[in-house]
Amino acid sequence: MLGRSMSRGWDDRQERTRAEVLSAVGDIVAEDGLDGLTMRKLADRAGVAVATLYNQFGDRAGVLVAFVSHGLDQLEMELDEQPAAGPIDTTRALFAGLDETIGASVDVWRPVLAAVKSGPRFDSMGAVGDRIVRSIENDLAKAAAEGMFIAECDTARLAKHLFVQRMRLLERWAHGQVDWDQYRSMSDLSTELSLAAVLVDPYREQAVRRVGIIR
Repeated sequence: MLGRSMSRGWDDRQERTRAEVLSAVGDIVAEDGLDGLTMRKLADRAGVAVATLYNQFGDRAGVLVAFVSHGLDQLEMELDEQPAAGPIDTTRALFAGLDETIGASVDVWRPVLAAVKSGPRFDSMGAVGDRIVRSIENDLAKAAAEGMFIAECDTARLAKHLFVQRMRLLERWAHGQVDWDQYRSMSDLSTELSLAAVLVDPYREQAVRRVGIIR
């Protein structure tokens, strides 16, 4: 019993330390840019040893990946606390929440996402991205159960497509190929047209009206 209690206490401290470190990442990038983020400066700001950072994150690239994953984790928790939306609207709310999270701190997220692009799994965001894809897939499965699709739909494939397409457009924004408004317009258009391809009316018409394809 005592051992389990001590283990939980240790895990809680580790989680608090991790959250404090990742919060410090955002503060440093906002103040000094990505070039100002060093392991030494981060350790000093978070009040931990440099060795602790290397043990938890591996290196600076690992810190940036963890920062992005933490942001997606926070988004998941915030969405879980909101009233449940209907099928399809749940997926829309998820993407809107993602854009709101990034849009609130573009000076931080843009350089971080551009740096993370050097990793092999930017378009999926690793384990956290996989969880978000599963959430989308669950939402699409509910839509299928309610007869919202024109035929039997491969919800797993569609969920992955919707998420990856948005991540790729986000990558273009991070590298300055499109501005924020263009990213929002293009990503919403991509999402709604993909949905419209499989939805029955009136949901199909609603999807294309949302992005101004028909009026």
